[in-house]
Amino acid sequence: MIELKDVSYEYKLDESRSVLALDNINLQLRKGVSVAIIGSNGSGKTTLAKLLNALILPETGKVCVDSLNTQDKNAQRLIRQKVGMVFQNPDNQIISTSVEREIAFGLENLALPYQEMKTRVKWALEYFHLKKYRTHPPHKLSGGEKQRVALAAVLSMQPQYLILDEPTSLLDPQGKREVLSLICKLSEEKKVTVIHITQFPEEAVTADRVLVMHQGKIMLDDPPGQIFKQKDLLEKIGLKLPFAVKVASALKQREWLSSDECLNLDHLVNEIVRNVEGGKMKLPDITADSGKRTAGHSPWSAVGQSPQISMQETGYLYDQGLPTERKALDRINLQIKKGEFIGLIGPTGSGKSTLVQHLNGLLFPTSGEVCIQGENLKDKNVDLKKIRQKVGLVFQFPELQLFEDTVYHDIAFGPKNLGLSGKEIDIRVRESMQKVGLDFEQFAFRSPFSLSGGEQRKVAIAGILALRPEVLILDEPTCGLDGKSTQEIKQLLEELNSAGVTIILISHNVDLIAPLAQKIILLDQGKLLAFCDKEDFFKDTDSIRAVGLELPQMVELIWKLKEKGIRIEKEVFTEEELLAIFDS
Repeated sequence: MIELKDVSYEYKLDESRSVLALDNINLQLRKGVSVAIIGSNGSGKTTLAKLLNALILPETGKVCVDSLNTQDKNAQRLIRQKVGMVFQNPDNQIISTSVEREIAFGLENLALPYQEMKTRVKWALEYFHLKKYRTHPPHKLSGGEKQRVALAAVLSMQPQYLILDEPTSLLDPQGKREVLSLICKLSEEKKVTVIHITQFPEEAVTADRVLVMHQGKIMLDDPPGQIFKQKDLLEKIGLKLPFAVKVASALKQREWLSSDECLNLDHLVNEIVRNVEGGKMKLPDITADSGKRTAGHSPWSAVGQSPQISMQETGYLYDQGLPTERKALDRINLQIKKGEFIGLIGPTGSGKSTLVQHLNGLLFPTSGEVCIQGENLKDKNVDLKKIRQKVGLVFQFPELQLFEDTVYHDIAFGPKNLGLSGKEIDIRVRESMQKVGLDFEQFAFRSPFSLSGGEQRKVAIAGILALRPEVLILDEPTCGLDGKSTQEIKQLLEELNSAGVTIILISHNVDLIAPLAQKIILLDQGKLLAFCDKEDFFKDTDSIRAVGLELPQMVELIWKLKEKGIRIEKEVFTEEELLAIFDS
């Protein structure tokens, strides 16, 4: 058992300032129980996790793992063998020169026999689909692939307690399903205590126990069924409700459902079917043409307008000419017009991040060409500085673009290099911070590296917004963000797009992309499989599932209802659109 007694912890900002991260925590985590921890950004989730395996030590109180006190230096090595942890950012724990050696590193430190190590490494490579990357350097893999490597390395050590900090945030849907299935197996069959930090409420629903953290305290501690009944409280502190809970609650408020206790999609479908068959809910005859939206075309794109972005026969090879050569992009052809909102999706390692790094000259194609407003980026006369001012890119890992001493100076760096006046720079910094939901007084003069992962992501987005780019590319921008912050980013992207900014949004979260995007790009193994209006894209469910992706939950709900004989032919992507159908 892991036990925390009166535990507090604070981060020192400077000699006179500190931030209280945990406030008098008392907690017991028993063996064989799966625990989900949810909470708004900066609520203390990651700090709590680091205390559990003595990465940091409490300011007051004590933490004990199977009666071993984390303050005891002689016990810390054994504690860390018992308590494995996968960090929020896999780069923070990957150290080896090949995937195989990374997985073996922890096993070597456990002094396992060679044959046992070999067996465990083989299992990890196969289970996490890393066999083809066995000899590859981990730092050259995609974010999702790195996350699989980190998971494989920790799980191969077979810890008694397993801490997972946002373990599925960078994984594609198939990878998520496999990790969540493994969590269940470890808890039920191996009696491993799993502590799973997540911003996805649908993942928390599968746990035995859910902790809700807010401002360094544990506000709620109950089974998921009890936790998600407290809808108003959760939304008040900035957390999302599971999709099924939110829809069921809205339908019950309209007296169309007799019960809103639906924790997952299947529960919701069965409840709707029961109420339709019982006569409590009546659906109008909705046809595909009734009220059909005109999404898919930007008001900023004139007929015959030249593309803002074009890729022609674009290919890219990593490690060209070396034994580890890998094709990342394979003859990509596409054109994007000004003001379009593009959702870019695909399995882990499909080439998404590689593609967008070509659009502002961070990478150059090994074949074909990339043009921005008619200028070929391989042309030696192209001013790449101006291109990068026009095309802003928010990286998958915000730490890669944060480097200044304070949040203010990090955001101000871009505008300062544009030669703007001090007054204009200050205006842009304040404006950008306000747009991403960062309070100026609270965050402006803190170090960006003292912030939580979600807060760092906001700073990175604000730094790009301060440049006022014509094209904004975001690579998993809501990864690690709580429900309130995610909603703020969605609203911001809608406003920017309405003002004519071209948006390219990369995410494995199709529930984020579906309501926002006008068109969808689908990549797989470096190839362009689809580029079309989202309404047409999400109709082809077989092709989506064939590459291991999933449908948005709203689209999945409509399909499941159709299978039960309840047909809604109109395309529906948001809760508001669904309720409008029922209201009619």
